[in-house]
Amino acid sequence: MKQHYKRIIFGILGFSAIIIIFTVVANLNVESATDSRIYRNVDDVPHNKVALLLGTNPRNRAGRPNSYFTNRIDMAAELYRAGKVDFIIASGDNHTKGYDEPTAMRDSLIAHGVPENRIILDFAGFRTLDSVVRAKEVFGCDSLTIISQSDHCARALYIAEANGIEAVAIAAPLKAGRLVRIRLALREWLARDKMMLDLWLGRQPHFLGEKIIIPDLPEQISYSTDPRLEMSIVGLDDLRIPIDSIVVKMSNRSDEEAIFGEWYRIERLENDKWTQLPYNDDLRKILSEHDNMGIVGVTVFHDIGYGINPHSEREYVNHTSAYNEVMSPGKYRLLKKFHYPPIPVEKPDTAYVEFEIR
Repeated sequence: MKQHYKRIIFGILGFSAIIIIFTVVANLNVESATDSRIYRNVDDVPHNKVALLLGTNPRNRAGRPNSYFTNRIDMAAELYRAGKVDFIIASGDNHTKGYDEPTAMRDSLIAHGVPENRIILDFAGFRTLDSVVRAKEVFGCDSLTIISQSDHCARALYIAEANGIEAVAIAAPLKAGRLVRIRLALREWLARDKMMLDLWLGRQPHFLGEKIIIPDLPEQISYSTDPRLEMSIVGLDDLRIPIDSIVVKMSNRSDEEAIFGEWYRIERLENDKWTQLPYNDDLRKILSEHDNMGIVGVTVFHDIGYGINPHSEREYVNHTSAYNEVMSPGKYRLLKKFHYPPIPVEKPDTAYVEFEIR
């Protein structure tokens, strides 16, 4: 009988040792294979047409907003506003009528100024493997920027590489206590074990379905940090270099009056990064001579406020002669600050419109 118990104990110990060794090797393999492709700073991320935003529950176990969810949304919106991605696939679980991660992500992204037509919903992202593989097989993505927390990014990148997808990732901040971090780390280690088995066994997503084509970018893209106001360019096809002015249409969808000023900024996309366009050489010399007098802003822009009535539109001419000598064919975006009551505001919102000059 004692010999029988010894065999059971040794069997359990041996099996446990195999699991521990497998888990350690799997995690070291995942970390070494993906660490160089996980970014922490948006400015460093290379451009991709599509980002894959991995879903999670908008609420934590206590029913409060889940910081994992909100931090991923913040990172996705920042990535989009920086011009690092053109579309965002919001992929998550929608296994019951009352649980819908993709729709929650879409609504939060829109509230953060990402245009709805730049968001693509994937309701069948039941697992990370499903989300990643469907991005290629359903949405036709051979390259991706993955958005999640760091550990999760590593697992998603490993799955992407195993499926022939060129992917990088941006790690959303992780804000949790020590006990929560330990629990989630253990969960992630076990999830990587399962991922390895899934890859070895060739498991596929629960659902694939018909292919969905992600369109090419339109001629101009508008978005805003407050979606109640949208800015677009009027007569984009008529813009010719040298450009002396750009007419924009400000659309106020709010019940309140929006206020904007004469100030604007033009940026050019260079090396996948938005860079502020310098003024013409002659104007820079004038500004430099008067800089010590504190009249730079007054020299270029008048301190005038313009209002847009609720649920109305207003066209405004931005005189761009200060930039016309340095503008050449390429991709640009124009920024304008605006705000809603109460006045004064601590930090104004910003409307953006991207456009291309050929």
